[in-house]
Amino acid sequence: MSVKIRALIGCGSAHCEAGHWQTGLSMIELMVAMAVGLVLSVGLFTMIANTSQSFKIQDDFARVQDNAATALRYLGDSIHQAGFYGNLMTPGNLRPIAASAVATVNDCGSAGNAPAANWALDFTTPLIAYPNLTPTNINGIFPCIRAQNFSAGPAIANTNRNPVLVTRGANGYRICAAIFAAPGPPNCTTGINLLTAQNNYTTTIYVQGDPYSGVIFYGADYAAMRPTVDAKKYPNGNDFEMFEYRTHVYYVRPCSRPAGGAANCTGAADDNNQPIPTLVRQQLVGSTMTEVPLVEGIELVDYRFGVDTNSDGVPEFFTPTPVATDWINVVAVKVSLLVRSNTMNAGYDDSAKRYDLDGDGTIDYRCDLLAAPACSFKRKVFSQIFQVRNVAQRRLL
Repeated sequence: MSVKIRALIGCGSAHCEAGHWQTGLSMIELMVAMAVGLVLSVGLFTMIANTSQSFKIQDDFARVQDNAATALRYLGDSIHQAGFYGNLMTPGNLRPIAASAVATVNDCGSAGNAPAANWALDFTTPLIAYPNLTPTNINGIFPCIRAQNFSAGPAIANTNRNPVLVTRGANGYRICAAIFAAPGPPNCTTGINLLTAQNNYTTTIYVQGDPYSGVIFYGADYAAMRPTVDAKKYPNGNDFEMFEYRTHVYYVRPCSRPAGGAANCTGAADDNNQPIPTLVRQQLVGSTMTEVPLVEGIELVDYRFGVDTNSDGVPEFFTPTPVATDWINVVAVKVSLLVRSNTMNAGYDDSAKRYDLDGDGTIDYRCDLLAAPACSFKRKVFSQIFQVRNVAQRRLL
């Protein structure tokens, strides 16, 4: 059957009298056209969906890379500053001034993590790590870390999972007026005024030292200390620079934002029902150890410590577990991170991949041994070696 339309063409002619029949689309032709259109539409929507999926995967990997770079920067800065005590050359010559009862509140030391008293002020150990801790025993070793806020990482093969890294040293910001004409000493005659301009200076711990000895004190004590022999001065009477003292304790927390605004990670409800492993650290805020979230997506951390055995500032070997007497000889740290995307992707499957963080041939992570949706996240390993500058360079002098 066809649809016919009578059309008169050319009025007043014989052709016009006879008329002309024009034939339209048949039902079969219409169905074929619809099928072709449907196929083209499906192809178009498939292309859009694939493009969107590809964009999401690439965006997730870009965010993973950004998070890794940020985490390595935080860790690297602390490792670089470990053992820095101003102008002091020998950490053993650093001491609290007699008039200052320097102590830390909510300290992180314990009987199993000596010294229990003023643990944050253990100047002679600028860098140390504690492997194989679990939520069950973490608070007994580090009283400032809550059990709910510590992630040991999955028990796959390597037992050295998510060590706790501790660094001690002053920051690089010197409290001193501008340097005037070189080669004269810094003009720190107004050091006390610059100190009192710092936030929370009264309860913040500071370091001041010359090359031979150094002192540590609360900012509130400096006015009384400055006229005494405890204060460090250049030959012209100007103050030596002062630096804020810092202790950092790095570890992985199982979530970024606990559900309901809680202080602790609570479980599956955290981070809008998708808990995100997060690199955090305990740090001195004033004189109180305080937990500070740093970078999301850090799932697993591995440290290899370069030990210098001949005092040339260069490591002879790397190990995840230096013996107690070797921590002071650590001059480099290799940091390896397993970083995952913050959100899962139902179209992505990570189950076939095996992750070896330290390159020793042992698989450190595989999602197929874990509960769903562990394999729906993108992951990548990042590594970087950092020099413990203040320890290594002292050995070269």
